[in-house]
Amino acid sequence: MLLRMLSITLALIFYTAASAQEKYIHHRITAAVEPEKHFIEAVDNITIPPDQMKTELHFLLVSDLTVASETPGVTIRKDESKIKAKDFGMDQEDFEVSSSITQNKYSIVFAKGITAFALKLSGKIHYTIKQMGAEYARSFSQSPGIIDEKGVFLGGSTYWVPWFNDRLITFELTTSLPETWDAVSQGKRTRHEVKNGRRMTRWDSPEPMEEIFLIAAKFSEYSTSAGAVNVMAFLRTPAENLANKYLETTAQYLEMYRKLVGPYPFSKFALVENFWETGYGMPSFTLLGQQIIRFPFILHSSYPHELLHNWWGNSAYVDFKTGNWCEGITVYMADYLIKEQRGQGMEYRRSTLQKYTDYVNPANDFPLNKFLSRHNASSEAIGYGKCMMMWNMLREDVGDQLFVKGFQTFYRNNKFKAASFADIRKAFESVTNRDLAAFFHQWVDRTGAPELALSGVSAKKTGDGYRLQFTVGQIQEGDVFVLNIPVAISLKKKAEIKKVKMAQKQQSFSFDLPAEPLSVRVDPQFDLFRKLNYNEISPSLSKIFGAEDILILLPSRADKSQFKIYENLANIWAKDKSKKIRIIPDSRVSELPADKPVWLFGWQNLYRYLIEQGLQDYNAEIQGNSVRLGKSTFSGNSNSYIVSVRHPRNHGSVIVWLAAEREKAIDGLARKLPHYGKYSYLVFEGDEPANIAKGQWPAVNSPLHIKLTDKQPDNISLPKRPALVKPAPLFSAKRMLTTVKYLAGDGLEGRGLGSAGIEKAAQYIVEQF
Repeated sequence: MLLRMLSITLALIFYTAASAQEKYIHHRITAAVEPEKHFIEAVDNITIPPDQMKTELHFLLVSDLTVASETPGVTIRKDESKIKAKDFGMDQEDFEVSSSITQNKYSIVFAKGITAFALKLSGKIHYTIKQMGAEYARSFSQSPGIIDEKGVFLGGSTYWVPWFNDRLITFELTTSLPETWDAVSQGKRTRHEVKNGRRMTRWDSPEPMEEIFLIAAKFSEYSTSAGAVNVMAFLRTPAENLANKYLETTAQYLEMYRKLVGPYPFSKFALVENFWETGYGMPSFTLLGQQIIRFPFILHSSYPHELLHNWWGNSAYVDFKTGNWCEGITVYMADYLIKEQRGQGMEYRRSTLQKYTDYVNPANDFPLNKFLSRHNASSEAIGYGKCMMMWNMLREDVGDQLFVKGFQTFYRNNKFKAASFADIRKAFESVTNRDLAAFFHQWVDRTGAPELALSGVSAKKTGDGYRLQFTVGQIQEGDVFVLNIPVAISLKKKAEIKKVKMAQKQQSFSFDLPAEPLSVRVDPQFDLFRKLNYNEISPSLSKIFGAEDILILLPSRADKSQFKIYENLANIWAKDKSKKIRIIPDSRVSELPADKPVWLFGWQNLYRYLIEQGLQDYNAEIQGNSVRLGKSTFSGNSNSYIVSVRHPRNHGSVIVWLAAEREKAIDGLARKLPHYGKYSYLVFEGDEPANIAKGQWPAVNSPLHIKLTDKQPDNISLPKRPALVKPAPLFSAKRMLTTVKYLAGDGLEGRGLGSAGIEKAAQYIVEQF
């Protein structure tokens, strides 16, 4: 009986796998790659499912490759040459990438009864890595496809596999590479051997995919198991300790997301090191740059973000015709969730709102249903930030339990399908028994954001208690946003958060309280998506990087060599043609313009005194050739300093002082500073330059915080919401036992003071931890 049940189970498994392949176009590819020649030759055995088969089909292929039929009765005809098609793949940062590559369009005619055929492809693919959108506020490096002696990157944006339509596909990919090379793709590795001096590797993906990736380089491989998942690391240089950290962290987050979303959808997850700086999440692996994977903070920031994409975007796919929903929820369940687990959720939400406030304006705003991918700071503030805050408001509305259940239901219903915001709405309506159409319409289909004002706050004695009254207004142009607004009311011994529903541009509310209220705070923990008042946030670099019109004042009193250094930095930023950046010496200005933020370059800038005056509001000052930030003082020409304060003629704007004496540091500053947008001040050291200090000035005098009495200090803290899910414990019994055995071993001679053993132990701890 048991054998019979096992036979039935196996039959069902094989039937399910076979029937799944019949639903999708299937590619069985054998590819020989010669990296030093930038060359690939492949045979693609293609099977067309019955519902997609016609006597004539059409496909696109990158124009760098030639194609020929290997099957009698199958004829190929080139219809158009060097046309351009847009790739809407998950990791497409900028459509300029696709526009740099052209495709040929072919017709393929079949004799009757043919549904499987072979195409032979060959040619050189070598699109150099380029900085996309040389933008003052943000920039990205991209290549649509490259075969190079440093490595291979081929994907959907390359069109290296015949593309028939936008439906999902399955594949088997066998690669032949030089013996010292290795290849990585989606799915499960089913072959890995050296034969006749060539590395032969096969990856099988019975799971339906949007595209086929081929990544190759001279890798060192490491692996372990996390339950049924094979966890792998492919590094360009041997680094066992680094690999082990990633393998253990992967297991931790796989378990956390299994509980939060559902079972991991693939048989493996791999960290793959790229030969340029990228942060890509592909199905069953992530492709990170050489520097990125060595930043210690990446393990608990960008890395879980890319891992989570295996659920959001790489198995529940995005229907791009209705907008990209997955970046916002990936940020919320990865980057934001990790901060929330550390008690820093409010700060992350405020920073997200600050980016939207500083980078988005009516000219560059668009609704979420038009977001495809980020290509600059403003599109990121909308597609990542606004979408993240939308999910935060939905969670606040339905509660943690139903929020988790809603996304679990959505994932279960849309695994290996293209899904939309509407599909998420349906899932949440099914678990909450509520009509959420208005909520989704307001945040997905509309542009803009609410701006709040608080007025008419009063408290009157009523018998044994007090009646609190206040008015909340929405001061943005356009229609009202329907909001569930958190309002914090501080009493003598406690603070309570109450919710009020706002459906008018101006609305009054009242509460009967048992004791005298000390203060009222509207949305004190930044739970709503909205534009912030400048007094709610500190002056920061994002205010000047997000501006469309910028003035840079060069130090006229500096010597020629120093003046040239600052002029070079200004000219680098001025290459961004999406901004209006004017560069002039400070001597040509009699007063700083109030209608734009201003950079003040140099120790000797004529307007540096305005920075010194602005610092009087904070615990900081500029003294001679040194800068004091709180208790820390920095001095010397090897450092670079960046300090922002409120614009003296427009408190909603900023002026920013930058002093950098080292010419070699300029390129690094130009590249790095846009990524530090949320900070008020920065100090960098050396030529690289390396950041050694950063921080934000305190935000004071929020117009949404009204004190009713000065009798008592209003310093009662508000309750913090628990994290959506607790992190899975990070523990490796094997690693712990190895460490104990080494440190307790005879080779360390008891680790006595002054012994060689204690020096070895110290070095071991440094290397391992």
